[in-house]
Amino acid sequence: MKYKKTFTVTALVLLTSFTHFIPFYSPARASTIHNFYISGKYMPTASHFGIFSAKEEQSFTKVLVGLDQRLSHNIINNNDTAKSLKVQNYSFKYKNNPFLGFAGAIGYSIGNSRIELEVSHEIFDTKNPGNNYLNDSHKYCALSHGSHICSDGNSGDWYTAKTDKFVLLKNEGLLDVSFMLNACYDITTEKMPFSPYICAGIGTDLISMFETTQNKISYQGKLGLNYTINSRVSVFAGGHFHKVIGNEFKGIPTLLPDGSNIKVQQSATVTLDVCHFGLEIGSRFFF
Repeated sequence: MKYKKTFTVTALVLLTSFTHFIPFYSPARASTIHNFYISGKYMPTASHFGIFSAKEEQSFTKVLVGLDQRLSHNIINNNDTAKSLKVQNYSFKYKNNPFLGFAGAIGYSIGNSRIELEVSHEIFDTKNPGNNYLNDSHKYCALSHGSHICSDGNSGDWYTAKTDKFVLLKNEGLLDVSFMLNACYDITTEKMPFSPYICAGIGTDLISMFETTQNKISYQGKLGLNYTINSRVSVFAGGHFHKVIGNEFKGIPTLLPDGSNIKVQQSATVTLDVCHFGLEIGSRFFF
């Protein structure tokens, strides 16, 4: 993780130093140019996902249970659910993405207007709540169509999955690759060294999680400032908001616990609102 932070800080320092020594070029004059361009940007991003839920597709899911935080392993035995599955109504949480958000675009400028095709890449890892879970046990949950009550003197009563009536999900995180068509407008004047920009876009996202990839329609908005270095190069910084339309992901493959007598491959439907926002810092090259 340290090398990612070092790379990010170094890139920002070099970008700042580079623009400091290059003479200012009027953005108003640049707005009269009709050119193709390519751009690249770094996007530190915060996840703003909805509440995760899941259900079996072959049976009615009665309970969603997470692993006991104190487990020293993440091996779930079909006949030992009372000891391993204790967190009722378990829901996965996702980390922010401060280092692995990037995008590139190719576009065409017509005066103050621009249109561009953009591809972005975002990774959101599964969060370990309070770092209390051992051996990646926070990445597992059980979907059960049968449940029973367990109790002991220390933990009280809790519901857990029934033998041979549950399957498992393992969450390795979420990858979001988006393909967007953006329409942008640059506000330029002779007196301003910086020119504000605003963009709106629509497209499709490839959402990868639980070893499956599904496509969803999405939209986004961007707002920020351009700094024109010369007729060929500009840098920019701003903010972005991105949302996926539709929150159901069907046909998710499940895992079976050790010793399970379930013979047929089971699948699940996951419900999750995918939304994220953050900063964008990059450069644009005209040709």
